[in-house]
Amino acid sequence: EVKVTDFPKGSSLGVGLVTANGFQPGWKTKGYFYNGNITNGSAGLIIGFGKFIKEGDTVGVYHQVVDTSRGQCNIIFYHNGICLGAGFSGVHDSNEKLYPCLHLTGSSTVTFSTPQSPATFEREQPVYDHGNPYSGDWAIEQAFAGPELGGLHLSGENKFKVSFERVDSASPPDDGVQYHLSVKIDNSFRTSLKITGKMEAFDKIELDGRCMATRRMPSPENEELENFIGSALSNPGGFQKMIITEQEKLIMSGPTAEIICSRFIETFEPEKM
Repeated sequence: EVKVTDFPKGSSLGVGLVTANGFQPGWKTKGYFYNGNITNGSAGLIIGFGKFIKEGDTVGVYHQVVDTSRGQCNIIFYHNGICLGAGFSGVHDSNEKLYPCLHLTGSSTVTFSTPQSPATFEREQPVYDHGNPYSGDWAIEQAFAGPELGGLHLSGENKFKVSFERVDSASPPDDGVQYHLSVKIDNSFRTSLKITGKMEAFDKIELDGRCMATRRMPSPENEELENFIGSALSNPGGFQKMIITEQEKLIMSGPTAEIICSRFIETFEPEKM
C-alpha cells in the first residue's frame, strides 16, 4: 500500500506488481498496474476502473491466491480504502515471485507500508458523506414526461447513467451547493446545477440553462429518452427539485419531467493474467 504525499502537476502514477523479468526500463515494464485504469504497464486494458491517482490518495494492491494447486489467483486493487475488485485474474506460476512496483511518469513522493490482509475482495460502492449525498453515479430506473408524467420506455439492459460531481466553490455557503451534472444515454449531456433551498422535503435546484451534448445519432429505441433528457436539462419546465429517499433512490422532478434512479455500480471483468 502506498500513500501519495507529493504529486506535482503533470505526473502520473501506477501502482502494481511485476515479476523480476517484467521489471524493465520505462514503458518496457510489463506487469499488473492500476493508475485509474487497469494497465499492463504500456497499454490501458480496462478504462475507467477507478479514479486517477492524486496527491493525498492511498492505493493498495493485494495478491489473492484462490487455488494453490492450480496457481489460480486474483490481483485486487484498493483506492482510498474502497475495494475496486480484481483487475487481473488467472493462473500465475507460484515459483515466479511478484514484487511491488510503482510505474511513474514525472515525479512523486510516497510512503510505503504493508498493512494486514484486507477483509473485502469484491468491488464496493463508494461512500459519500451526509453533506455530499448526491455525488457519484446513478442508474435511471424510470422516466416520466409531460404534464401527466406518463412513463417512458427504457430499453432492455439499459445502463443509462446520471453523474453528479460536487464543485468546490469559493462562494459563501448561502449561495448554495453546486454540482456538475452529466447524463449518458447514447449521447452524453452535461450541465451544472445549484441547490437554492427547500421545496417541502425536496432540495430546490436551479439548472444553469446551458446543456452541452455530443451529437451522435441515437439508437431508435433511445431517441425519445434522449429528447426528454435534453429538454429536462435545459428548459424551465424540466427538473426543479431532487431528493434521496430512505430507500436510497434519487428522484429528480419538475412540472413535465421526472426520473427515478438507484446507485450505479459499474462491474468489470478482470483481465486474464
